[in-house]
This record gives sequence, C-alpha cells and structure tokens, in this order.
Amino acid sequence: MRNIFTLLLSIIFTTVVTSQDVNDNIRFIPQSQVPQHVLDRQETLFPTNFVSEWRVQEMDGMQDAPNLRYIAKFEDDGRPGFSASYLPSGVLIFNSEFMPSEIIPAEVRLKIDKDYKDYSIRHAEFITFYNPKREIYMVKLLKDIGVQYVFYNTAGNEIPKDSLPLEIKILMN
Repeated sequence: MRNIFTLLLSIIFTTVVTSQDVNDNIRFIPQSQVPQHVLDRQETLFPTNFVSEWRVQEMDGMQDAPNLRYIAKFEDDGRPGFSASYLPSGVLIFNSEFMPSEIIPAEVRLKIDKDYKDYSIRHAEFITFYNPKREIYMVKLLKDIGVQYVFYNTAGNEIPKDSLPLEIKILMN
C-alpha cells in the first residue's frame, strides 16, 4: 500500500512538473545588462519610446553572443504594445506593434473571415523583419476555449507556419 501511494504521488508530481509551460530560454534583465550597442540602436530607431522591460533570449539554449537576442517591450509616443529584437551588436532583427482586431486591414480580416469561419479575431501583431525584409500579421484567433495563431502578409495571403522566421516564436510566448 505504501509503495502504491509513493508511486502514485511520484506520477502526479512528474506530470505537474513536465506540464508547466516555461520557456527557460527567455528571461527578464535590467537595462544595465543590455549591451550599449543595443541601447543606442533602440534610442536611434525609436527616440520617443519608453522601454518598460528588457528580455534576453538564448536561441537554442546557447549563451554565447551570436545566439543571444535582446528584446525591448516599449511604448512609442505614449502608445503601448511595441517590441523590438536585437542582436548583441545592435542589429535590429524585427519590431512589432500590437493591433486591436478593429484596425487590422480589411484584406487580412476578409481572408480570415473566409478561411476561419468558426473563429473570432482577438488581436494581431504587425511584425516587420529586416533580413530579409518581410511584413507579417500574426493574428490570434479564438474558438470556444481554443487559441490559434495564423499568419498573413500585407496582401492578405496566408503564410505557411513552416516558412516563418524562427524569431516569430518569441512573440507567441
């Protein structure tokens, strides 16, 4: 009886521990840990911003400089919902802007309404990637209690998930 109880308890504990959705590769950092190149570039590109938080992401769990991305969450001209991701050298990888469903362009909304009839649009992120240059709408859809992300270009064409840049996963967290 004691062995059964111990086994049951260990199964429950293992299930709880492994089912937690934690991304160990992204962590919050103080501004003092952000490279000066990144801070300077953020100030140059977004001079009217207020950075509310900095994060660092270790791509593939590696902590060496080529695998690090610094992410700024900020307000621009007093409007919240912006982010930008940088290499340690200050090179901008992408920036994104939160977009309520009401202001998503009509060509994108119409395609979503046609392709995902049973879903409602929650909001979107308008993401600009710089190498290569791409603009993508990452749209969060809701159906009952389910959540799904879909991706469209500015012409309203759906983008297959397997052709998306790896960095887009940062925004899905």
